[in-house]
Amino acid sequence: MTRSQIALVLHALALIGAMFVLVPKLTAIDGPYGYLLSLAFYWLVFCLPVISLHVWKQRDGRLFSERLAWRDWIVPGLLLLQVGVIGAIGLVPHTALLTSHGALLATAVALINGPLEETAWRGGFMTEFRDKPRLGFWLGWVLFTAWHIPLTLSHNVSFEGGWMALVGGAAVLGLLWSWIAWRTGSVFWTSIAHVLTNILTFWVLFNANGFVAPHL
Repeated sequence: MTRSQIALVLHALALIGAMFVLVPKLTAIDGPYGYLLSLAFYWLVFCLPVISLHVWKQRDGRLFSERLAWRDWIVPGLLLLQVGVIGAIGLVPHTALLTSHGALLATAVALINGPLEETAWRGGFMTEFRDKPRLGFWLGWVLFTAWHIPLTLSHNVSFEGGWMALVGGAAVLGLLWSWIAWRTGSVFWTSIAHVLTNILTFWVLFNANGFVAPHL
């Protein structure tokens, strides 16, 4: 691997290591605020630097293009189906918990998290590993999945389905989004799907765990 490729992998490993320490400590003080602070740390220390160092300086128009080759016409429909499945499984059974303020907070966080994650993980590894696409694909997927493991150590925050749903969901969705991003050469469509997925999942997570007042 090149120095830049090694640096990206080490950056991801350092993030995962730091989150193993940070998440339980912050959430032990206050579950909701600690969780949100952990996400802010992740965005500021990993996502934005990766985008700046590994994506932005080497970007080309294709990485953020909505254009699809004829063979990829199924992508929007496939992602719409994926979002619908997440809604049916993760959201519909919990409608009694949901509030408008929970939706607003979930939307705000998702609009930041989705594009940053797609650009940093999919965009970063696609850009740096153009000469080794298979290695980049699998490294990016494994490390993206692994960074969700420290979140399972959160105190005072419970995840629907437990740690297996959180990590397993990240693995399955990450594999789908990675396949689509590498196939199309763009993170445009996966970013939209990521945002919509995060809105649905964060909405339930935030309301179920008291991120917003239950009566609002």
